Amino acid sequence: MTDDNNQLEITKRFRFEAHHKLPWHRGKCARDHGHSYVLEVSVTGPVKEDIPGVSDSGMVCDFYEISSVVKPIIEDYLDHHSLNDLMQNPTAENIVGWLVPVLNAALPGILSRVRLYETTDGWVEWRQTIESHEETVDD
Repeated sequence: MTDDNNQLEITKRFRFEAHHKLPWHRGKCARDHGHSYVLEVSVTGPVKEDIPGVSDSGMVCDFYEISSVVKPIIEDYLDHHSLNDLMQNPTAENIVGWLVPVLNAALPGILSRVRLYETTDGWVEWRQTIESHEETVDD
């Protein structure tokens, strides 16, 4: 599976707890509250050639590499923090908008999707199509 046209996407899931309030919201989210967030970070690429002795052979990317990028961001800025200290209006959309450039800088050319679950049935997703490098946001 070393053909460049044969792209695979792999995803690593992370969890964090955070507090926020939405200052301009006309509902209960304007009050202080917290969420158990789930963050999924996906990268896309070809499977590297199997080479004996090469740690990441046969992989798109080592899951450890994704974790080594994402975990410090979560620990330093998100987990058990007030998201209002990070941004004025910490909607799920704005959190993803903050995360994407940070993750893109650390995983250049391979970051393909960032999905943030604010609840079990509500999420925001950013996706980059590798072929066209077009960005899309779905919520």
